[in-house]
Amino acid sequence: MMKGFVRKSRRSPAHSWWVALGLVVLLTACTVEESAGPVGSDDVVEPAPSGHGDWQVPGLVDRSGSPIEVPTPGPATGRTLDVTDFGADPDPDSHDDAAAIRAALDAAEPGDEVLLPAGTYDLRTTDPSDKPANIVLRSGVNLRGEGQERTVLLTSLDGKDDSAVIRGSGVHDVIVANFTITSRHEGPLGEDTEDGDAGGGPMYGIHLGAHEGQASSRVLVKNLGIRRFERHGISVKNSREVTLSGNYISEATAVGPGGQGYGIAIEGSADQHDPDAANDSRHNVVIGNTFDGRHLRHAILLQFPTHNNLVAENTIVGSLLDAIDLHGEGEYLNEIRDNTVIGGQQAGIALGNPGGAKNKHDASGPGNWVHSNDLIGNRQGVLVILGTPDTLINDNWINAGKDSKAGIEVRNAPGTELHGNHITGGTDGFWAIRLSEDRGTDGRGKGIPSGIRIECNVIRQVANGIRVDAGEDLSMVENVVDGINGAKLRVADGIEVSRSAQRSSSTKAMNFAVQK
Repeated sequence: MMKGFVRKSRRSPAHSWWVALGLVVLLTACTVEESAGPVGSDDVVEPAPSGHGDWQVPGLVDRSGSPIEVPTPGPATGRTLDVTDFGADPDPDSHDDAAAIRAALDAAEPGDEVLLPAGTYDLRTTDPSDKPANIVLRSGVNLRGEGQERTVLLTSLDGKDDSAVIRGSGVHDVIVANFTITSRHEGPLGEDTEDGDAGGGPMYGIHLGAHEGQASSRVLVKNLGIRRFERHGISVKNSREVTLSGNYISEATAVGPGGQGYGIAIEGSADQHDPDAANDSRHNVVIGNTFDGRHLRHAILLQFPTHNNLVAENTIVGSLLDAIDLHGEGEYLNEIRDNTVIGGQQAGIALGNPGGAKNKHDASGPGNWVHSNDLIGNRQGVLVILGTPDTLINDNWINAGKDSKAGIEVRNAPGTELHGNHITGGTDGFWAIRLSEDRGTDGRGKGIPSGIRIECNVIRQVANGIRVDAGEDLSMVENVVDGINGAKLRVADGIEVSRSAQRSSSTKAMNFAVQK
């Protein structure tokens, strides 16, 4: 029986606060009710249609916009093949256990599972059919350990190009669960985001991709620990209906430019823009994972034109760059909700990325939806830059720390809408919401905010409220700004901001329709 994840929201767009008269500065009149924090709701605020082909609605939906369930494989229905019966030795420092694990997989039939009993399995050889990989998955065959802390795969791969401890190419109906992947790398862990020479261990812990144009699909990766890798802990490329759940990822050996140190990466392909293609990247689910970001460049990254994915209920503590990053290569109609990001050195959630000397990026695609996240002590809670269009940012709870610069920062990001966000905290230089010019990167993404709507946000007990340094066609209505130490509102000379509560019927219907 297939099970799946469906889209949901735990907070209401109507969530707000009652405020005593005389204690609140309103940018326009706003009716609010008292609340101590996040509350549950089945209400959903939808962002605008993206205009990207006939895909119109973000998240886990079909082309018509109807919610879908992403199928995940059920438990094995056939035999359980114990790798120790094929010669694997669960004691540490055995000669090689990879060959026995491969033999068990080769002997399995669809519906079977290969069991890794508790112990440490030394992976010293690679698959003859895929020489950079220790283990190659087979469709319909599950690979299961006896617990994330009880079963360990220890690879000897060290810096080999395209190397992966586990690879699946064009596979389907597979569960990989309940063990840890690590390496014999004993060097330093990644700390310097400018160091392109650091590294060690395998390039990927798990790499899932297409084969001859056919995506991997209906794959569940759950309850894994992954550490001491160079590029991606889990890499999902040109695949769909892949669910990553309950994994713990940490300790990248490198965090330099060019794709090092990503916890989980969901990728399309730079030259793939056809949603009808068999390897179109969509309907992947990253849910309930935990990241120790002290040695991660990004915890979760979406890049190239991947779309209609869900990133939800993940916990990220620390991150050297943007923790959840839509990487400025056309990612569109993705839903980012109910995540907790704490203490990131850059943005908690970022849309658009300048790239570096080797890889030059700019805007993410249209129609991404960022909502109901808890963003605590990051440099920016949410950052939208370089021309990323039509993003809806609503019902996020942003609590700034002493090093935070902005709750929500919008540069050149046409059509961005900020609705129902709660922002608090911060010290002298912090602004709850800031609009400014984007100077671009090597000429890419330069511009000013345009078509920005700032509505029904609650800004309380912060250093400064709303700052507008640049922009055009700006609307600011029904926001609550209370208990501000510095400036409540600062608008640069020559910039007009509409205070009208009226919106066109089309905008209201498309952008803030409440669905129950």
